[in-house]
Amino acid sequence: MLYMNLRSKGREIALQVLYAVDLGRNSVADAFLLFRFEPPVALEFALQLVQGTISSLEEIDSVIKLLLKNWEFERLNAVDKEILRLTIYEVEHVSTDEAGAVVYSAVELAKKYGDVNSPDFVNGILRSFLRIRDGERAS
Repeated sequence: MLYMNLRSKGREIALQVLYAVDLGRNSVADAFLLFRFEPPVALEFALQLVQGTISSLEEIDSVIKLLLKNWEFERLNAVDKEILRLTIYEVEHVSTDEAGAVVYSAVELAKKYGDVNSPDFVNGILRSFLRIRDGERAS
């Protein structure tokens, strides 16, 4: 249970750092300073997620653009965009957790930080991502 809480905390920190960096308010290092008193395991996981997400941004954004139906990528709510980026990166490159559990965690972040429509939107996009991904792996 503690392990999952630390991973959830790491995801939450990563979301906040990515959001601050994307809005141009902070560098990655500066954004992490706010969290210096958090558990080291959560910080290490958050750093892994942030660095990987940023380095894979083009690939991740192209995946998100393919998943959007009748919506422009540029119009995405900033919080939703960062949650999608973070989760797609984690599912594809990091997580040893079941993909459904990672999506659940993303929806929880959307409930906490997004607007009223964010949880359903994030869940829908990520479920579509998993269906496509699982379909590719099956073929």
